[in-house]
Amino acid sequence: MKKVLIYTLPAAVAGIAAGIGVLLVNPEIGSGIGDAIYSQGQEQQSYAYAVNRAAPSVVNIYVTTLNHDYSGQSSGTETVTTSASGVIMSKDGYIVTNYHVIPSVTAPNTAIFAQSRDGKVYQAFVVGYDRRTDIAVLKIEAHGLPPIPLDLNAEVQVGDVVLAIGNPNNLGQTVTHGIVSATARTGSGLLTREQMNIREGLQDLIQTDAPINQGNSGGALVNTQGDLIGINTASFNNLRYGTYGIGFAVPAPLAVYVMDEIIKHGRVIRGYLGISDDGTATLPDSNQVGVRVGYIDPFGPAARTSLQVGDIITEVNGNGISTLRSLIDIISSTRPGTVMQITVSRHGNKLTIPVTLAEDRPNID
Repeated sequence: MKKVLIYTLPAAVAGIAAGIGVLLVNPEIGSGIGDAIYSQGQEQQSYAYAVNRAAPSVVNIYVTTLNHDYSGQSSGTETVTTSASGVIMSKDGYIVTNYHVIPSVTAPNTAIFAQSRDGKVYQAFVVGYDRRTDIAVLKIEAHGLPPIPLDLNAEVQVGDVVLAIGNPNNLGQTVTHGIVSATARTGSGLLTREQMNIREGLQDLIQTDAPINQGNSGGALVNTQGDLIGINTASFNNLRYGTYGIGFAVPAPLAVYVMDEIIKHGRVIRGYLGISDDGTATLPDSNQVGVRVGYIDPFGPAARTSLQVGDIITEVNGNGISTLRSLIDIISSTRPGTVMQITVSRHGNKLTIPVTLAEDRPNID
């Protein structure tokens, strides 16, 4: 040990002396070395990797009035009526956006355009849409497009950091960030193009506090790896009532399922029972089970049976029904034409009523 010190000590002393000499001649070098050492110990938080993976797949969506020759080509006379966002899902031009973004089928003289991140503009055509989930599928004539990274097995948890990518207020592509505030929020899509009912419907929506402003609709909600986890669809921000930081996105697996069904069939095929609940909510610790029938569609399949308003649906095909959500899930996932055995409680009596499901047809403008 003594021999090691004898050999190394002179070298160490010489090195320190040389360093001191350099610092006396040029003190700025010392400052630079200190900054470098300090920065090595700091964690630089950045989401640039996720943005670089996902952002090229997010497009700006524009709805315009057609020109006098119905071409929709830019001539300075067309008017942009809606600006929103969309997500490229395939190399050959399939794009997912929101149903409430696209023009009504009864709206005359309109055209839809998609602008990619590199500035290219494509005319888009509506393949189909699903009002229940507020999803629409567009197609542009292009090849070699960058589809958004997608991991349908990725688990979305409350507290996950997420990024919302879109075109808020037509400012151009913008990224905001927040966390997942809740999962499995239920909504009905847009009952009208202006209002969203959060109580009913088919979505298990992701709730987030990442800012989703007007124009973000149809854009991407991604995780910190840049994988798509949802399609941004709605926001409950209202400064007048002090409500902000409440946005919703359709989960990616549901959006992909709806897209595939629309491409395959032109619509999503679901069963339809033709009832709604009475709007009451039970306390979390309540022992009450079942769904109380509050309304029966006079033209629906339930109206052709002995089901009555006030009946409490407790089972469907032997499966217990505890919430409205469980009833919606089992009915919507069953093919039209299937006979379902609906068990109800009526004035303390248990009855089983067969109902032949019709097809849910919500896509009526």
